[in-house]
Amino acid sequence: MRLNMKYNLLLLGCMLWSLAGKAFEYKIPFTLYENKILIEVLIEKRKYNFVFDSGAMSLLDKNMVNMKKAKNVAIDLEAEDANEQKKKLSVVQVPSLKLENINFKDGYFAVHDFTAINERSCVPIAGIFGSNLMNNLVWKIDFKEKVIVVTDHALSADGYIEIAFEKEAFSNVPYTKLNVRGTLIDLILDTGSGDALTIGKNAYDKIKDSTFLKGSGPSSTSLFGNNDGTFYEDSLAISFPAAPNKVFKGVHTTAQGNEMALLGIDFLKHYQPVLDYKTNKLFLSKDTIPASAPLMSWGFGLAGIDGKLIVINMFNIPELQALFKVGDQIIAVNDINTEKPGKLELCRVMELRKQKATLELTKSDGTKVTVSKIDLQNYF
Repeated sequence: MRLNMKYNLLLLGCMLWSLAGKAFEYKIPFTLYENKILIEVLIEKRKYNFVFDSGAMSLLDKNMVNMKKAKNVAIDLEAEDANEQKKKLSVVQVPSLKLENINFKDGYFAVHDFTAINERSCVPIAGIFGSNLMNNLVWKIDFKEKVIVVTDHALSADGYIEIAFEKEAFSNVPYTKLNVRGTLIDLILDTGSGDALTIGKNAYDKIKDSTFLKGSGPSSTSLFGNNDGTFYEDSLAISFPAAPNKVFKGVHTTAQGNEMALLGIDFLKHYQPVLDYKTNKLFLSKDTIPASAPLMSWGFGLAGIDGKLIVINMFNIPELQALFKVGDQIIAVNDINTEKPGKLELCRVMELRKQKATLELTKSDGTKVTVSKIDLQNYF
């Protein structure tokens, strides 16, 4: 997830963290859900699922803000998500938040209604653990062991590619530059984005060619809703000005109607990344090279809208377009009746899309069509 914050600070103190000793290192287990890193956070002796998200400041579901000790903070905050949708958010200060044995004191959280997010999610999400809480610490994301190692030790650069970053004021979101086809673009290091690389329309206009595969309909969901319009995908070679001799090839790239470039989980997971907020550097392991693999996709998206299961987006692939179009209602997926789907049916459909390579869909007119996953590399 990505939030662009504009704010007027009327009252702002410092976010402090406290530990038993001066030097420390702890391991925080996480799960990957829909390419989001989920961690358990303890607030007021209760555990909640939070998204570990370097691309945003920390957020809380408004239903959690009724905690007796949470304090309202006089900050006028306007947030803009990755799809350029804007909302004004209030801010609270939470006296204590725990990750394993780390106790974060007086952390700042924007407040948002997570109802729509949890209607789309089969796992309840109570908040975002953002970059303002990560600041002054070192976070190594070990995708093999499914743990985040957090420490106050500076990291040895041996075996790593070093990429310096800057931080946005207040949110501490890390950003740097990226070289794509000779064009330098501003880039957010965003562990809340599930894709490998997402670029905005201005960058796309500078690097586009005939190899991009076109699609129509909402292609992504962000904090405040879906984006609309046309999107494009391709596999690109990228590099960082800070490490120009290292070229990352075959990076799956989505171009859609926003101005932000985001480097997300599908890229980072190959390189055991370390976000060092002490020296302001991203470290990527030199020893891990992504195995070449097909880029399998259904080529279209399904979502529950107004009590119906709808085809919300689709690539311009003739064999798909011959079966259905964006906006068509699907009343059954295999043996799951989706004519009036509840959350249980939508979650079962989501699991089928993960587990199966072929599905039978029934359209609203009773027509049955069989769809199979395709390798998008064949269309770039």
